[in-house]
Amino acid sequence: MAAAGRVNVFARVRPGVAREDGDQHCVTMNPDDRKCTVRLQDGDAVERVLAGGSAAVKTVEKEYSFDGVFDAECTQKDVYEDVGKPVLKDVLAGYNGSILAYGQTGAGKTHSLLNSGMGIDGKPDPKQAGLLPRLVAALFVHIGADIKNVYTVEASMLQIYNENIDCLLAEDREKAQGLAVTGKSDVKGLAWISCKTPNDLLGCFTKGRNNLVYAETKMNKSSSRSHAVFQIKVSKRPRNTEKPGAAAKAGAAVVEMKATFGKLTVVDLAGSERVKKSGVSGAQLKEASNINSSLLAFGNIVQALAEKKKFIPYRDSKLTRLLEDCVGGNCKTSLLVCASPSAESSDETVSTLEFASRAARIETTAVINEGVVTVDAASLMADLSGDGLDTALKEKHTQMMALENKLKLETGKRESELKKLKDDSSKRQLEEAAKATEAGKLMDKWRVKAEEAGKKITQLEAAVKDAAEATEAKAAVVKAEAEVAQLRATLAEERAAGATAA
Repeated sequence: MAAAGRVNVFARVRPGVAREDGDQHCVTMNPDDRKCTVRLQDGDAVERVLAGGSAAVKTVEKEYSFDGVFDAECTQKDVYEDVGKPVLKDVLAGYNGSILAYGQTGAGKTHSLLNSGMGIDGKPDPKQAGLLPRLVAALFVHIGADIKNVYTVEASMLQIYNENIDCLLAEDREKAQGLAVTGKSDVKGLAWISCKTPNDLLGCFTKGRNNLVYAETKMNKSSSRSHAVFQIKVSKRPRNTEKPGAAAKAGAAVVEMKATFGKLTVVDLAGSERVKKSGVSGAQLKEASNINSSLLAFGNIVQALAEKKKFIPYRDSKLTRLLEDCVGGNCKTSLLVCASPSAESSDETVSTLEFASRAARIETTAVINEGVVTVDAASLMADLSGDGLDTALKEKHTQMMALENKLKLETGKRESELKKLKDDSSKRQLEEAAKATEAGKLMDKWRVKAEEAGKKITQLEAAVKDAAEATEAKAAVVKAEAEVAQLRATLAEERAAGATAA
């Protein structure tokens, strides 16, 4: 059954980083309206001022609409729910599905796709796990819950480095370099690893990541120097529920069954970079040149497909040949473009969003990949004995035990912390009570001293009053004595005058 549609496009802006401190942010994401707005400042302002013109800065806004947008507050889980989960559902139904990440270097592509679950402090943080680890976990959760079907899972991982295709999972890495694309998006000599558990698949992912080429540039401490492609093949057939005949039991018969074959491709495209900004030289300059060249070729096929041109230049690079089926063939494709919020990167951001708008016009036609598989007697007996289910149940049991142990440790830790808090609180209460008792004693002592001081003050006030009264009395006596002396003098004068008259 064919499913017609188009490439689904999503945009994500990362939080600001230390090297952008002081830069203005020019990108606004509105997840509710699924719109992205970029504010561009007038680049001719300085020349205009020098010519005697106005110093006012003109701002131009460009708005883009996509199938979904994620601002700096959105989580890795949010991105998986909107971008990864629908693609995985299609792959489990038998379609081919692909997820591509595109954007300038340092925009957050590898974090969004491949982060294994590490925080920025280098400590494990499952919430930071990217799309690929979440797809792996969700795939095996689904397999473990589906008792009606039997699944086989295979994985491969490659990189395109300096226009050479290298297998990242091969035992002999030297012989696995310089592989060729044959047919339509197939790679001759690519190693495919059978995976029966999530740990098997995550082990392939970790091994492949460790073999990728990274380097530090001015724009990114861990810049991808190659395009990374991780592929997962998922085949599904019905589980046998009938006992095989005697011949089958003897191993002399096989049974044909209908099956579906889905393939999931996850592509972390190396970031486009301006050599002047990234400051690369020597070998890294060659890497940057090849990266930009292959991305240009990829942009050309996106442009041609969007404009529905008859000729699509897939053979212009190894990257475009490898992605032929993803963007122009039998595949359901989602594109996640990542951008920096900094105004310093506004030109690159606009270029990225323009590319995304063109990609959203690419039409796709995907079909369910169906076929017939032959199942031998041993596999039929395994179906009846539930071998696959046992593996899934054991894996589930292991996960549950791990979660239970983790919960016990966390509970014990929290109980210990709570006990410590209670003990500290009791100790503080006793200390506060002791301080309150001591303060009460001091208050009583101060109260007694205050009362004594009050009595002394009253006595002093009385003494001062008595002294004042005594001083007043003495002054009155002196005054009276002066008056008496005056009267005596006056009387003496009058007597003297009377005697003279006589």
